[in-house]
Amino acid sequence: MFSGDLTVFLYIGVIALAAGFVHSAIGFGFGIVAVTLLPLVVEVRQSHVVISTASVPVLMMAAWAYRDGADWSALWRALVGAAICMPLGLLAFEWVSPDWLIRGTGLAILAMVGISFRNRRRAKMDMKSSGGSSWFAGALGGFLAGAVTIAGPPVAAYALSQPWEQARFKAFLNQFLFAVSLYKVTGLAVRGFIDQETLVQSAALAPMAIIGIQVGAIFSRRLSTQRFHVFVAIALVAVAIYFVVRGAGE
Repeated sequence: MFSGDLTVFLYIGVIALAAGFVHSAIGFGFGIVAVTLLPLVVEVRQSHVVISTASVPVLMMAAWAYRDGADWSALWRALVGAAICMPLGLLAFEWVSPDWLIRGTGLAILAMVGISFRNRRRAKMDMKSSGGSSWFAGALGGFLAGAVTIAGPPVAAYALSQPWEQARFKAFLNQFLFAVSLYKVTGLAVRGFIDQETLVQSAALAPMAIIGIQVGAIFSRRLSTQRFHVFVAIALVAVAIYFVVRGAGE
């Protein structure tokens, strides 16, 4: 639990900086890094609420930074899927073992990556996006956002299957994640999870994460589109294996 110790604030700041950097470099990952590291200093379920609350200003900044070039047809389908399935994820957050949720997330990511490579071959042939796939990715992302505060990987796997440049990839992903973060925080507030302690911890997390996003954006400009896609694919597989092996780490 948070005790007001300055050392805890410093740990939160370092975690936020790393999470923001990773998110900006590959287009997603703020929740993954924060969910992995923040429980080292904040109780597990409380850390999920803190990350969700801090995600709103962090992802708003990321969405603004990558505001040009989104695929609006795919985006609205993904958001509809997320809106339908997030309430189920919020119920799972309250009732299902975090260990089961984390391991299941890893398996879902691996499946989505496999599907993305198949879809990518088709997309290269006809240069069209798959609306149905974006709906499914958004639905899975919405459920995971509600359950384990990690919405990015399924949608990133879908975006990876499209013939998109890096800027378009990041625009689609960050606009989706920002909208989902607003939706989830509203749900958490209605359920009574957000209190003064949550707001204080979020205030320590968000500013450093925004700085990390700016640094990560500079780094990602050095990557070609092909290298960027390889980097994202490797990151997705690594995260999935880590989740399956480690679970909730409790």
